[in-house]
Amino acid sequence: MPGKIMIIGVGDLGFHILQFLARTPGISSVVAADVDETRGEAMAYDAVFGSSFLGYYPEIEFRRVDLYDVKGTSEALKEVKPDVICNATTLQSWWVLHTLPEKMYKRISQAGLGPWVPMHLTLTHKLMQAIKRAGIETSVVNCSFPDVVNPMLHRKGLSPTIGGGNFALRVPWVREVVADEMKVPLRSVQVFMVAFHSLTTHLEKAPFWVKIVADDKDVTDRFPHRKLRERMMKFQRARTGAGWRGPPPQQQTASCFLRNVLAIYFDTGELVHATGPKGLWGGYPVRLSAGGAEAVVPEGLTLEEALEVNRQGAKLDGIEEMRDDGSIVLTEEAVKIMRETLGYECERLTVEESEERSKELDRLYRRFSKQK
Repeated sequence: MPGKIMIIGVGDLGFHILQFLARTPGISSVVAADVDETRGEAMAYDAVFGSSFLGYYPEIEFRRVDLYDVKGTSEALKEVKPDVICNATTLQSWWVLHTLPEKMYKRISQAGLGPWVPMHLTLTHKLMQAIKRAGIETSVVNCSFPDVVNPMLHRKGLSPTIGGGNFALRVPWVREVVADEMKVPLRSVQVFMVAFHSLTTHLEKAPFWVKIVADDKDVTDRFPHRKLRERMMKFQRARTGAGWRGPPPQQQTASCFLRNVLAIYFDTGELVHATGPKGLWGGYPVRLSAGGAEAVVPEGLTLEEALEVNRQGAKLDGIEEMRDDGSIVLTEEAVKIMRETLGYECERLTVEESEERSKELDRLYRRFSKQK
C-alpha cells in the first residue's frame, strides 16, 4: 500500500515502534521525527540497517520536529502528508517515578497518573493543533495517556483517532490464564474487556468488565474476577521482579501500539482493545480501519455501564471527573498527596493551562527527586 507512516518521538517507546515497523511487510515509507536531530537520525539509520539483515528495505527518513513550534510542525506535516501518525511523545515517561527510592515512590505513586496529565497532554495538544493548522487528513494513534488525553482533546475538537497500550496490555494475561486452565491454544481464546489505565497500576482493586470465549464457547462464568486478578498479579510480579530502576522492556507496549497503527494503515477493520475512541475515556473493544475507530460494546453490557467501569477506574488514577469543557477534576486524595510530596497545588486542570502546569511539575519533581 502506498502512503506514509510518521512516528513523532523516537525515544525508548518510539524507537521500538520504529524498529518493528521497519520489519513489517508492506510498509513502503516511514518518517521518524524528533526534536533531537542527532539522536533521531541515528535511530532512523539503525532501523534501516537492522531491517536490511532480514530483507526489509522500507524508505525511512528523519525530520526534525519541535512540537512547541506549532507553525513549524504544521509546515512539516503539509510536506510529509502522512496517512497515519504515531505520537510517541511525552514530557515524562511513566517509569520515571519508579527510579525514586522505594519509600518516596510508594507515597507519590498513590496519587495515580491523573496529576501527571500535563506531562502527557501538552505535546499531544501541540501536535493536534499543528494537524488542524496544516489542514491535512490523517489518523493519529496517541501513545501518551490516551485514556484521558484523547477525550480531553476531543472536547476541544482536536481528538486523536485512538490510543493503545495500558489496559490492553492485560488482555494477553487473561487469555493466557484461560488457555492454561482449559488446555487450549492461546489463539483460540477471545477476550472482550473494558477497563481504565489503573488496571495496570492497581491490579489488585481496579474495576474491569470481561467476557471470555474459548473455542467459540462463552466460558466467562468459569473465570470470576477474583481468580483472574490473582493470576494476573502473579504475572505482574514475575514481570516487574524487584521493580523498575530505569527504562523497562517496552517491546510488548510497542507491539500493542503498532498493531493499531497497522490496522488503520492497512484498513483491516479488525477488533482490538484500545483507549480513547471518539471522546470516550478509558478502554474498550474497538473496531479500527482507515475510516477511524469505533467502540464496540460487547453483548451483555451497555455503553453507560462501560463508561461507569472507566469512571470508577479513573478515580484510582486520581481523577474524580471530566467536565464538558475538557477539564479534569482530581480526587481529594490525589491533590493531598501531590501537595504533601511535591508542593504541587492543582484541583482542576484545563487543556489550556497544561503547558504551564507541565513546567511547574517538572521543576517540582526535579527538586523532590533530589531529596534524601
